[in-house]
Amino acid sequence: MDEKIGINIKEASEILGISKQLMTELTKLKDFPCIKFERRIVINKPQMVEWFNKNSGRIIV
Repeated sequence: MDEKIGINIKEASEILGISKQLMTELTKLKDFPCIKFERRIVINKPQMVEWFNKNSGRIIV
């Protein structure tokens, strides 16, 4: 079976090496690749990695 594309906050934070709290804050950004289903957030893993690489060095407040 292929690797899954949609991941949750915990998995995404482990991949990027950041806290779950910071990952949750990133999902609030308009350009962050995620889909929100009521209280559940699904992050597109390949797009997240691309977004992270593109935004490296950017200061997010």
